[in-house]
Amino acid sequence: MNDHENPAISGTSLLELIIQTAPDAIVTADVHGRILSFSPAAERIFGYDETEVTGQNLTRLMPEPYRSHHDGYMARYLATGEKKIIGIGREVRAQRKSGDIFLAELAVGELKIGTSHVFTGFIRDVTDRAEAESHARDLQRRLDRVARIQMLGEMSSALAHEINQPLTAISNFANAARRSLDGKTPDLERVADQVKTIAELAVHAGEVIRRMRQMIDRGKAEIRPENINEIIEEAVRVGRVTSAFHEPEIELDLSFDLPPVMADRIQIQQVLINLMNNAYEAVTGDEQPLRIISDLTKTNDRIILKAGITASEVQVSVVDTGPGIDPEILDSIFDPLVTNKSSGLGVGLAVCRSIIDAHGGQIWAVNGPTGAEFHFTLPTVGHGQ
Repeated sequence: MNDHENPAISGTSLLELIIQTAPDAIVTADVHGRILSFSPAAERIFGYDETEVTGQNLTRLMPEPYRSHHDGYMARYLATGEKKIIGIGREVRAQRKSGDIFLAELAVGELKIGTSHVFTGFIRDVTDRAEAESHARDLQRRLDRVARIQMLGEMSSALAHEINQPLTAISNFANAARRSLDGKTPDLERVADQVKTIAELAVHAGEVIRRMRQMIDRGKAEIRPENINEIIEEAVRVGRVTSAFHEPEIELDLSFDLPPVMADRIQIQQVLINLMNNAYEAVTGDEQPLRIISDLTKTNDRIILKAGITASEVQVSVVDTGPGIDPEILDSIFDPLVTNKSSGLGVGLAVCRSIIDAHGGQIWAVNGPTGAEFHFTLPTVGHGQ
């Protein structure tokens, strides 16, 4: 034999070497659940010496309620052959000598020798992994909370921006109704219409605030199947009731065979109103809320709303005939505090992005041949979150 060659290792010696050096606990037991052998890794993991547990029931390594049920599981298996864990790996709770309970991965093998059964348990302590996963989940919850707080900061700044239009309209219609009542011959029918419009606008403003709070609290929108054309038309109507002039016009270019989208109606309307207000200001050069909306194209100064299908999404576009977006901020236009306006806060588009992101869609802006183009997508039913 060459001096550099190792002597032959018998099968028994090799098996013993494997058991002695295995990083996972290896425990064998008989048909009555009595421990036959306890590997060094088992001693390290459970804190027992092999001599302490040899001949003892496996239940010594288990916390309640598993301890009380184990012998019943074993008897049922021997009587019926129904396997609960044998040959199937799973996570279980185990108990150390100190009484500490820990999470373990357990796989059980069975060896039949004549009428005898020997069961071998392979046990891996996954405490560190479980703690790491728990820490990761906790960290994710904190990150989600921070993200919602950040969104809350954006939305707090944006609330005035978002509800200024209906609140201004409420004030205007209330003053108009008061003037109508102060006249010599009050036009009660007109006053009734004005009061009805005030009520509608108040409800809409309240819905905006409620949905924003819900998105912060839960991080989710109230998403359900919706008709995108109806959402667009309602957004147009909300804009119409604040009108004081007759331009620019809004042209509707809608496909009427569109599938339902997964959307929160109020939040998507807020996105549309935001984009229409921006388009109005770009077309007119007037940084005031949108004044008038019409579905007829009468002038060159106009805003076009489009809706069409693309793959498993519906794409909505707001296109204007203004000067376009400054190329220096085009890539960051949806970031907070970035604005194309001389007096803007730069929060409206950031809120739009947050809303569309929550819907599982995308939003982007480009400079088109006629002016700025804002596009966003919403998943259709069956392809949503």
